[in-house]
Amino acid sequence: MNKLKTWTKTGEKKLLTTPLFEVVGLKRLSPKDGQEKTFATLRSPDWVNILPITENGQAVLVNQFRHGSGEFSLELPGGLSEPGQSALETAQRELMEETGYSSDDFTPLCSIRPNPALFDNFIHTYLAKKAKKTGPTQFDENEDLDLVLVPVEKLKSLVLDGTISHALVVAALGHYFFKQEQIA
Repeated sequence: MNKLKTWTKTGEKKLLTTPLFEVVGLKRLSPKDGQEKTFATLRSPDWVNILPITENGQAVLVNQFRHGSGEFSLELPGGLSEPGQSALETAQRELMEETGYSSDDFTPLCSIRPNPALFDNFIHTYLAKKAKKTGPTQFDENEDLDLVLVPVEKLKSLVLDGTISHALVVAALGHYFFKQEQIA
C-alpha cells in the first residue's frame, strides 16, 4: 500500500539532554536523491493521560500554568513514564499524585503519537471509572495544580468553546466520546 521508501539512518548525535527529553541529530539518506540530511528529533519516555470519572459522573481535571504558552491549561491528569514502569502503572501513580484520586477500574482509551515529526514516543490514555478521593496529592517539585470537577456531559462544550485547548487532551476526549458505547 505504501509506495514511499524509508529513509536509511546513517548516524546520530545527542545534542542536548534535559530531564524531559533528549534532542538528537539524526542523519538519514534520502531515498529520493541519495543525499544525507540531518534532522533534529526529540526522544522522550512515553507519556500517560488519565480521564478519571467519579461514581456520580464528574470528570476530574487539573488546571495548571504551562510555561510554553504562558497560560493556564485545563487538562487531564498525567505525566511521564518512569524507567521500568508500564503505562498502566504510570497512570495509577500519576492519578494519585496529581489528584489524590484512585480507581480499581482502568480501561485503555488510546495510544497515539504526540507529534511524529519531532517526538519518538507515545501518549497512552486511560479511562479510570469509579474514581474516588483516597489520599492527598503529591505534586512534583515544579507542579502546582488545581483540581476541577466537571460533569462528563459538559466536556464536549469545554472542547468546542476552547476552554480545553491542549491538543493531546482533545484527542483523548475524542477517543472517549467515539468509544463511549464500547467502554460503558
